[in-house]
Amino acid sequence: MTSRTHRTAHHMKLPARLILFFSIQLSVFAATQTERVAFVGGPDATAGAAEFSAAFDQLLDGGTIVVRGPTRLGEKFLAPAHDARITITSVHDGRDYRKENGARLIIGGSYSINGPATFAGLVFAPDARTSRIYCNARKVVFDGDVSCEPSEGCGFPSIVGAGGPDGSDLTIDSGRWDIVAGGTFQDAGSTTGTLRVTINGGQFHGAVCAAGSGRHTGDAEMTINGGTFYGGVAVLGAFAKASIRGDARVTINNGVFHASIAAARHNGAEFAGNYALTINGGDFTSATAVTGASELRGGKTSTLAASPGLLDKRNAGALTFTNPLIDGADPWVFFHDGFYYSTATGGSQLNMRQVANLPDLAHAKSVVIYKPSAGKPWSRNLWSPKIYHFSESEVGAENAGWYLYLSANDGSGRPSQGQRMFVLRSLSGTPLGPYGEATGARKPHTATRVTAAAKDSAFNKTWCGGAKILKHNGNLYAIWVSEVGDAQSKNTGDRYQIICIDRLLNPWTIAGNPSIICRPTLAWEKRGAGPGKAGMYPEVVEGGTPVYGDDGALYLFYAGSGYWTPHYAIGLMKLTGDDPMNPAHWRKADKPIFKASDEVVGTGNACYVPSPTGESKWAIYHAYVGKKTRGVPRQLFAEPYLANEKGVAIGIGRPFPLGTQLKIEANPMPLRKKISAFTTVPISAR
Repeated sequence: MTSRTHRTAHHMKLPARLILFFSIQLSVFAATQTERVAFVGGPDATAGAAEFSAAFDQLLDGGTIVVRGPTRLGEKFLAPAHDARITITSVHDGRDYRKENGARLIIGGSYSINGPATFAGLVFAPDARTSRIYCNARKVVFDGDVSCEPSEGCGFPSIVGAGGPDGSDLTIDSGRWDIVAGGTFQDAGSTTGTLRVTINGGQFHGAVCAAGSGRHTGDAEMTINGGTFYGGVAVLGAFAKASIRGDARVTINNGVFHASIAAARHNGAEFAGNYALTINGGDFTSATAVTGASELRGGKTSTLAASPGLLDKRNAGALTFTNPLIDGADPWVFFHDGFYYSTATGGSQLNMRQVANLPDLAHAKSVVIYKPSAGKPWSRNLWSPKIYHFSESEVGAENAGWYLYLSANDGSGRPSQGQRMFVLRSLSGTPLGPYGEATGARKPHTATRVTAAAKDSAFNKTWCGGAKILKHNGNLYAIWVSEVGDAQSKNTGDRYQIICIDRLLNPWTIAGNPSIICRPTLAWEKRGAGPGKAGMYPEVVEGGTPVYGDDGALYLFYAGSGYWTPHYAIGLMKLTGDDPMNPAHWRKADKPIFKASDEVVGTGNACYVPSPTGESKWAIYHAYVGKKTRGVPRQLFAEPYLANEKGVAIGIGRPFPLGTQLKIEANPMPLRKKISAFTTVPISAR
């Protein structure tokens, strides 16, 4: 009673709150001796943070807050303190105010919970680019009918479990979320106690971490019974200073898992305790790795418990997807050791995604593989990156490895001005990089200029880009696009692009005597050329990508017409002789084999990959949705292609109608092949 009297006196000092209490349509009544209900808002106007706060003040002994209309909480909302559980919902007494009035909680930044709480039958509507719900070590439940509906340009909210010495107890049954952390979200934050996370459902676009990204002292427990985890699952987040001093137990009973299941999302994290991962079930077709703690600082034991049958089961069936997949221009996707790697043109840095299946690109987080400092010839307008592996037999033991080719400039002029070809080498020995100098000290995020051995070669001073590598009959070749004429050319056709080829002596040197194997000769290749605001626009042929057919024939898929026009399309050449450097040994098709549809335009600059099983082949190209090619992003599309003795075709010759369900075989890789860094793993039954 003393506490109740004290709070009443406190309210008497705040007449504005008393006025609010009597003026808002907020009624509190006793449905039973134990239930109290407070109503917030209604159909006529958006409620505010003060009205929502007042509802908590009327429920000191616990109860239910019914959100009856849009309720805007502002940039930083701190709920009043309460010791008894309060349920926040928009469903009450047979009425669903979400449907009746568009009821929702509009979060402008952060929502700090200040007592045990259950959210049920509720819409969270983030109205900021990032938003977070802080549970502050309270026992919090997001029940089975919670949804998250961000405003345009805003992300899904993150959930942070702890924030100090009292551990956390978090249960999530539904909703769409970004990151979930049982501990703290901040890399400098510290927590103690036992962290408990239970997930029974929902969709998670960021990582779900039992402990989080800070420094935790104590145990962490996470049980997953369902849900879809696009951003992966871990104990520690993606910060080098993240640490746990205690034991961590993760139990997976069901769910759909993308990305990695890991002890930590950063190799520099500290794991001063034992890690136990138990897998009883789930769908791991889209998982990329299952990683223990044995290679982290401080790691003790790292145990994986699962049935051998579950670990050795090969995935079967097919995945469905619709185009487009993701935003991006000049895509480069390749398949290596059971995984796809994807990168694309960048302004000042290059990113990469690793996925098990092509449809997974839509959900994958990217990592930075190249971020140069400003003011260098390789710093800006990082165009058309391509990644290749050279074996010891191809380039020698010292030079074998992964290489990244791109064109770039220093950013001081127009994006296309002064583009030159550069190459970098993976410093980790893996496709994920990071990448640095191909020669010399191999400084990170620094490029090596590709030059010609013949010092008088025009290549060393000519605009060029879009490098591709051809491996043919034991020889290495570089293929790239260059240009004749310039923006000051007088007549349409005086400025045009050419596709060149030359022997590659080592990863950073061509011979210096290139051949021109393709130039604009067909009407469909020349659309978009002519005078414009930036001078003379060129006739375009570019993006020459070598592809071997099922019958061993060598093809060169290329793009023609201005990439700034809707007419950009894919053409085809076939090697009919023995020498790829002899222009007479190439035969060009008269018409494009793939061009715009009524819904999708600017189709070109593709790369070509197998399905995970090799049963089908796919072209990954960029294009624009709609008729416009200015002020809208290019996006990545995937279409099946054929190249065999019967001919060459990409899909139906134009993009499938938007919304078409496409099928690709699922990655069959069993979970066991994705496991590393455990001290104990069940022995295979095979």
